[in-house]
Amino acid sequence: MVISISAMKSSEVSKTFGINQPYAFPLPAQQTPSSTDIVLFEGYPDIPKGSELEKNYNNLGIEVSSEELNELKTFQEFLSRHVKPHAVCDVQCMLLWAEWVRFYRKQTKKVPDLILEKEFRDLIINQFDLSVTEDDFRGYIYPGIKYVP
Repeated sequence: MVISISAMKSSEVSKTFGINQPYAFPLPAQQTPSSTDIVLFEGYPDIPKGSELEKNYNNLGIEVSSEELNELKTFQEFLSRHVKPHAVCDVQCMLLWAEWVRFYRKQTKKVPDLILEKEFRDLIINQFDLSVTEDDFRGYIYPGIKYVP
């Protein structure tokens, strides 16, 4: 049975592409003290890239169009460039979502079709093993990650 990825639920998409795994620092995680005495981690998780994504969906018998695959690759590129775990930082949910859409539009000249707001939130939560919390001043935030412009 062949399933189209656009017909899948966001949780199925994240499982298919291996991005629902709990976040863990690569072993060994290197810590470096900063000038503010805050410990920073230098290691980040390996994120599946192009051919690995294709192997994941081929092994499961899921049909992914080239546009969907390009969107997933662009999402992985966005994560690797702009989203980093950080023990004392957090980022507003809507800011990160807006930056994803801006990044995708800059790369492809269109709006994301597959990874919409809810799917984006699910993928971020699963990728970095966090929960969305509400800040009285800023609204909903992702604690433990930061946006790197």
